Amino acid sequence: MLVLSALTIVLNLVSKTGALVARAETKPTLSVYYPGYHSTLLPPESIPWDLYTHLDYFVATTGSEPTDDLKIENEENLKTVVAGAKSHGVSISLTVGGWTGSKYFSKLVADEQSRKTFAQAFKRAVDKYGFQGIDLDWEYPNVPGNDGNILSKDDSANLLKFLQTLREVLGPKARLSAAVSVHGFMGADGNYLTDHKAYAKVLDFITIMAYDLYSPSSTQVAGPNAPQFDTCNDPGNKFSVEQAINTWTSSGFPASQILLGLPAYGYKYTMLDSELKPTTFSGQSNLTSLYFSKFDKSVQAPAAASEAAGPTTCGGEQDGHTMLFKDLVNCGLVSADGTKGLKGFTRHYDHCSRTPFLFNPSNKAFISYDDPRSLARKTRFAKSKGLAGVNVFDATGDTQDRVLLKAIQSSL
Repeated sequence: MLVLSALTIVLNLVSKTGALVARAETKPTLSVYYPGYHSTLLPPESIPWDLYTHLDYFVATTGSEPTDDLKIENEENLKTVVAGAKSHGVSISLTVGGWTGSKYFSKLVADEQSRKTFAQAFKRAVDKYGFQGIDLDWEYPNVPGNDGNILSKDDSANLLKFLQTLREVLGPKARLSAAVSVHGFMGADGNYLTDHKAYAKVLDFITIMAYDLYSPSSTQVAGPNAPQFDTCNDPGNKFSVEQAINTWTSSGFPASQILLGLPAYGYKYTMLDSELKPTTFSGQSNLTSLYFSKFDKSVQAPAAASEAAGPTTCGGEQDGHTMLFKDLVNCGLVSADGTKGLKGFTRHYDHCSRTPFLFNPSNKAFISYDDPRSLARKTRFAKSKGLAGVNVFDATGDTQDRVLLKAIQSSL
C-alpha cells in the first residue's frame, strides 16, 4: 500500500506539471545556441561537445498557416549536429522563432484548433530529426518586435494555452523551454504580468535574454550590451541581469528553472567625440561611468539583431553591427583573454555594469562586449541566485581555445 501510494503521488505530480521528467537535472546547465546559418564559423566537427550539457539548434521558423511544416535551412548540417549531440551525451532542442521568425506566432496560437494543428508541426520536426525538445523564441507576445509581426492583446494568454497543448503533444519527457525578455510577458492590459507561475508549470526552463539592452539601433547613447547591474543606466533603461532575475523570480517562476542568457558578442559604435566624458551618478555612491555618451547614428549600419546572418569578421563589419568576441581577438583589437586593448584601443572596465569596453580615440570606435572575466562573474551571480545555469548566444562567438566557455564552466 505504501509503495502504491508513493507511486500514485509521483504519477499525479507528472500529470500536473507535465514537465517533471525533463527537469531532473543532475548538474548545472551550460547550454549554447548553435546558429545553423553560421555553420561555416563552427562546423559540426569542431563543436566542443565536452563543454556543453545542452544545445539549442537555432533556428527554425514557421509558415503562415498552422498546417505548414517548420522551415529549417541547411538540413544536412542540422542532422550532423543532432547526431553529434547524441553521440556525446548532450541534450539538444530545436529553437523556433527568433527576431526575424516571430511574424505569425500570434495568428497561429489564436484559437484552440489552430493551436492543436500548430503543435503537430513541432512534433513532426522533433520526430523527423530526433530532437529531445523544443525551445520557443517568440519575440515578443503582445510587444512589437521585428517589422510586420502580428500582435494581439491576448498573445500571452494564448501562448500559455499553446504551451499546454504542446506539452500534451510532445509528452512529459520532452524538454520544453522558452527564450524570454528581461521584462516578462506582456498582459492584455498593456502591463507586464506579475504572475508567471502558470508558465513555470508547463515549461522546463526559460532563458532570460539579458543582452541587447543597449545597441546602436535601439538606444540613443552607447551603453553596456549586457549589464550585470543597472546602477548607472539612464532612467528609461533600468534593465540588467540582476533586474531580470528579480523580475522573473518575484513573479513566481522558480530560479531552478531559469537559465541566464550570456552574449558572446558585443556592439560597435562610432562616438561623436574622441574623448570619453565621465558621468557621475549622484545618489549611487557617486559612481562614475564612461558609458552613456551619445554616438553618431549617421554612420551606423542598418539595424541588425544579434542573430542576423552576414559578415562576422571585424574587417567586414560596419559600425553598428554586432562583433563576435573571437573577432575582437582574431583581428587584434583585444588580447586573447580580453583584458588588454590593442591597435589603438584601450580596454576600460565599467564598475556600474560590471562589463568591459574598448575605445579608440583616433577613429572614435567604441565597443561594448563581454570577456571571460565578466561572463564568469555573471555566471557566479546566477549560481548565487539559485539559477539552473546559463545559455550562451551563440556558440560561434568563442575563440578557438574556448576561453569564454571555459571561464563559464569553471564558474558554474
